[in-house]
Amino acid sequence: MRLLTHNTMRNNTKEANGKGFPLKITAVEVKVVDNPDAGAVSDHGISFVKHVLPSLDWPALVQAASDMGIKTLPPTLTESLAEDPNFLKALYHILMNIHLVKGMLTCPVTGREFPVTDGIPNMMLEEDECEKVRL
Repeated sequence: MRLLTHNTMRNNTKEANGKGFPLKITAVEVKVVDNPDAGAVSDHGISFVKHVLPSLDWPALVQAASDMGIKTLPPTLTESLAEDPNFLKALYHILMNIHLVKGMLTCPVTGREFPVTDGIPNMMLEEDECEKVRL
């Protein structure tokens, strides 16, 4: 699971009441895709990061990266960083090439745990955790 994916995930149980974000990461296994071209992020990669920046929850990303052992993200995102090509390349690497392979995602409100196995988070809810839906 990429950090970009984590930044959009939340606990949607009725107990969380819409406040199940951000999920706390407990990492057991992290994989860094470190290919020879990792430093050569294309213009498309930089453009992608620029366009995704407004939708990122920056504090949640900083915390998630820290939970996975990455302590290099600044606590706040400034306009100058958002325009710095070197920073955007490094951010692309963090968003796209750092993977949680095995671990746990924990809701900050309910403590509900969602396991991550082989990079796939299991967000399936039990029937009693869902709101009753009428058709």
